[in-house]
Amino acid sequence: MEFPAFRTAEWIRDNYSKGRPPPEVLEGVDLSPRYMLSFETIGLYMDKVRAVKDEIRRALFRQSLYKVQNVEVTYMASCPRPRVLKTVEKNAKPLNLSILRPKDVTLLCEEFWTVDRCGSDARYRVRYYKEGGDGFSSEVYPCHLRDMFSALRYYLA
Repeated sequence: MEFPAFRTAEWIRDNYSKGRPPPEVLEGVDLSPRYMLSFETIGLYMDKVRAVKDEIRRALFRQSLYKVQNVEVTYMASCPRPRVLKTVEKNAKPLNLSILRPKDVTLLCEEFWTVDRCGSDARYRVRYYKEGGDGFSSEVYPCHLRDMFSALRYYLA
């Protein structure tokens, strides 16, 4: 999947609704909001259930991709070409950092994304969380020290 380092309004508009995550993203993860599961008649609306889960998956992917772009944009001067999301690998043994989070926040999945940045690989740790019963979020951490400093520079600018 190809994406620009810099998000333009045009790119966001063109990719917001039709952008599809690679099949490996959140593969096998249950994205069911507790509110939706509380209805006894949920089995009658399986198409709607699939649509809700797909929308949550796409939103989490989009949120994570934007966070990757926040780092990638700091390399625009040295690499103006589009980036390529090469691989998405599920981490079978993610770090347990639950003591740092509220009790109603649980880690759903951790993935490693490899992004081609003009011929060199940049790796990102992508973590997905369920917050409370109905909320979802993602966090993205660069794996390389140089990229960590670039992320810090972006967020402090």
